[in-house]
Amino acid sequence: MRRLVLVALVAGCGQSVSFPANSNWPAAEVPAYVHQARFAVTDNLSDTLSYVDPVAGTRLGDVPVGDVPVELEGPHHLAASPDGKFIYYNLSNYVPGTGSGPHGSHGTGNVPGSLVKLDAATQRTVGEVLVDRSPGDVILTRDGKYAFVTHYDLLRLQQQLIMGLPVETGYSAIAVVDTDTMTRISLTPVCATAHGEGLSSDERTLYVTCANSDSVAVVDVSDRQHPTVQKRVPVGPTVGTLDNPSYSPYALTVSPSDGTVWISDNKSADVRVYDPATGAMDGAKTVNVMGVAMFAAFGLDGRSIYVPHQGDDKLTAIDTQTLATRVLPLPTQSCLNAHAFVLAPDGIHGVLVCEGDHVTRPGSIVFVNVASFSITGFVDVGMFSDGAAWLPALP
Repeated sequence: MRRLVLVALVAGCGQSVSFPANSNWPAAEVPAYVHQARFAVTDNLSDTLSYVDPVAGTRLGDVPVGDVPVELEGPHHLAASPDGKFIYYNLSNYVPGTGSGPHGSHGTGNVPGSLVKLDAATQRTVGEVLVDRSPGDVILTRDGKYAFVTHYDLLRLQQQLIMGLPVETGYSAIAVVDTDTMTRISLTPVCATAHGEGLSSDERTLYVTCANSDSVAVVDVSDRQHPTVQKRVPVGPTVGTLDNPSYSPYALTVSPSDGTVWISDNKSADVRVYDPATGAMDGAKTVNVMGVAMFAAFGLDGRSIYVPHQGDDKLTAIDTQTLATRVLPLPTQSCLNAHAFVLAPDGIHGVLVCEGDHVTRPGSIVFVNVASFSITGFVDVGMFSDGAAWLPALP
């Protein structure tokens, strides 16, 4: 029977075919929640984007993403266009806790990842471009014309060191993508295990954390096609080894008020400050948060920065002038492994993205009112959540 079917298919290749009326694919259904402001959240281990309402404190819905429905591809971090029409997320091709190779732990992906452009209304992919292995963070320029993608390529570093090659051959790269055409216009090696990133106010300089080399890279990106590393600045006085860093800078946030760069360190459990005006670290500004410091966000005026940390799962608010702190404990049932805090444009409502346990407990979103510095609720989302982006209401 199988052979007869194949013969029939081949024999009919040259014949014209008439399809019945209305047999085309149906138009994509647009979820009702796209007409309200919301946050989109990446869920690594369930290959979904979740949507939440920070004011009502509710989960609005989930959408499967990726290229292969039967494969775990690990959507990791995201950014939204200024008009809210498009979402850009990294398809990392590694999924922590699920094995090795393309399904390995953070930084060990052995195939290139990609940057995906998603229509925020229809939830359909409208563009995709290959970047490099183990994409980490993604940010956009203010006009949304360019995306910058870091790569936390731990595997590349390990392989080069095992072979006795210079550390430079194991550097992770920064990709610059033209978001209109979804073409990668440059891929520049920057440092060992690059991850967190942020742009200067004039968008001519990109700051990048270099976890295993205990430094922050300062990159001139004024020429998007030819970025150049200006320098790599040690974040502290005692630089560890590549396999045992002292600080492990992992994330950073640029102050909207004075352009200083606030760096979250995983291993030393603190936040340190790079000052572009002096071109050096500000030794007087180090704040110990007593936990694994992760992705932080500034208040609108830059007077406060809100730093989530793991291990103890708390949110610390730091006064950027006095360095005084306020600590908001996160109830066990609401958050496990706090990863990123993102503030809505109103400067009041924020979401704290929590990873869960990567096995059975899903990720969650904790809703925080920064005016009262209090938790207003929480919801579970997909498995292993790690990033959030604000989306304005679409008409």
